[in-house]
This record gives sequence, C-alpha cells and structure tokens, in this order.
Amino acid sequence: MIAKFPLCVHNLESFITPENHLFVLSHLGIPNIDIAQWRLKISGLIEQSIEFSYENLLNLEYRELTVFHQCSGNPLQPKIPTRLISNVTWGGVSLGKILHRLQVKPQAHYVWFVGLDHGVYEGVASDSYMKDIPIEKALDNDVLLAYKLNGKPLSAERGFPLRLVVPGYYGTNSVKWLSHIYVTDRRSPGIFTTTFYNDRVGEDTATLKPVWEVAPESVIVHPHQNEVLNLQPQTLWGWAWAFNGIQSVDISTDDGITWQAAEVEARLQYAWQRFTFQWTPSTPGQYNLMSRATDCNGAIQPIQEERNAVYAVVITVKSVNSK
Repeated sequence: MIAKFPLCVHNLESFITPENHLFVLSHLGIPNIDIAQWRLKISGLIEQSIEFSYENLLNLEYRELTVFHQCSGNPLQPKIPTRLISNVTWGGVSLGKILHRLQVKPQAHYVWFVGLDHGVYEGVASDSYMKDIPIEKALDNDVLLAYKLNGKPLSAERGFPLRLVVPGYYGTNSVKWLSHIYVTDRRSPGIFTTTFYNDRVGEDTATLKPVWEVAPESVIVHPHQNEVLNLQPQTLWGWAWAFNGIQSVDISTDDGITWQAAEVEARLQYAWQRFTFQWTPSTPGQYNLMSRATDCNGAIQPIQEERNAVYAVVITVKSVNSK
C-alpha cells in the first residue's frame, strides 16, 4: 500500500487544491502502464461492447467538473475521521453519455470498474482493485472517465491514463488505472466491495451499507489548531461539503454548548462550500471552536463516533496588551 498525506486542515486555503497538496492512497501499488498498449473495454449488459484507446478517448467530447475529493478513511477503522479532503477540477468524458450510446439492457443494476493495480491488502490477495456503483449513478452524465486533473494530464500516482470520478462519492469508489467496465445485474465480488469499505447498519447487525455517498462534513481552516488570537473581532472560516450539498453550517465557540449560524456560499458544481462566521471573543482564555454542517436533505454532522464527526479547533485568546 502507498499512502501520502501532505496537507493539514489549516493549509486548505485555496478553493482549488494544488496537486502537490493532494493525498495519495494506493491499496495495491502503482502499475506501470504502456500507453500504446493500454485499452479501456466496456462490456456486459449492453447492446454493443466497445474498446477505447487513449487517443479514442481524447477525441470524445471533453468536459470539466470541480468536485470535492475525500478519502473515506481506513476501512478497518471506519468511524475514525481522517479529514483527508481536497477540491479539484477533473477533466475527461461523460461515462453516462457513453453508456447511453451503448444501450444498457433493462436487467442491468450495477457497473463494475476494474483497475490494473493488483497485489495484497491487509493479508488478502486481489487480482485487481475493483469497485461498483448503481447503474442509476453510472448513467449520470456527471460521472467522469477522467484523464486530467486541474488542467493537466493525470500522473501515474493519480491514475494515468484514466480513472473514474464519481462526484459526491467517497474517493475509494474513484477507481484509478481503469482497464475494464462491466455492466451487470449484481454487486462486484471484489474484496473492496465484499470485505472492505462497508458500514454496518445499526448495532450488532450483519446488515452492510456501501461506502458511497459522502455524509455532511465541515472543517475550520482559520483559525488553525493551537493558534493564539488577540482579544478583538475575528473572522472564522472553513469548508463544508456533502453528496447532497450543504444548506447550513453552525458554529460553536463554547465546546458545543450553543450554536450560531454561519454564512455559507452557494455550491459550484460539486465543489466544497466556504462558510464564514464573525466572532468577537468575550474574554481572554482558551476556546474550543466547532463547525457543524447540515446537508440539503437535512442530515446533520454528528458530534462524535463517525467518520464525519465534528471538527474542533482549540485556540487561545490573549489580551491585546499581553506579551
């Protein structure tokens, strides 16, 4: 497994995250791909199977989408927040438009995506990294087969030559180094569908839910952890995001006892949303600042014990005359 986590939450100041600040996570290593030999095959429950070369894809209608991109966290510790989040612009072609052209058969319910990476993860061998999404989502024209990131061709560690991008879904579903897409009537049999990246529903139950749609979440970017502020008016701000978009963000400056509404900017495509809150500390001392997002379906970010638990920033306020 290859993992790089170069950025802390308080460094997320840019609306578009530069590539060198993005996290990298590869469960099965990074494959070495000969682009001249590489092909993308699409088959299964469609009227017409097809095979694309890289040049074929470059000749299709190009589109870009700005999308928040979040890691769901360690599948062995799914309730521990990681705050691995970024906001980038992907470029590529619409999967939905391709599938509509290939004529999906009525019995299709899922689409599998197969990468060229293979190896062993947590002691379990896998011939490929394979995930699935519902056919309804795959037919969405905003699901991309992406070959560009922030206007530049994908690097090898980002999934060159082609990766899936499912706006609003956790990054684990955005399969890199794509080689095959299957349209089928059942869930994928791969370990990253059957064993890893499933949430248990309720207590003491075997019912599992795929880690697909991103739950509402927010982080305070300014002030940052352990910062010292003067006793004067302050502007708190940060980012909020969710599959369904964010309708409101509330701020607590007293460790969650009381909450007040922040201002939230409208969402651009599938990007994260900036929130701001004007605050004047009443006295010097230590404060525990928290942000809590509510998505457009009314789901509220939990205080604790979930991957999207509320993020808290501990800061110190000093008197203006203090040294």
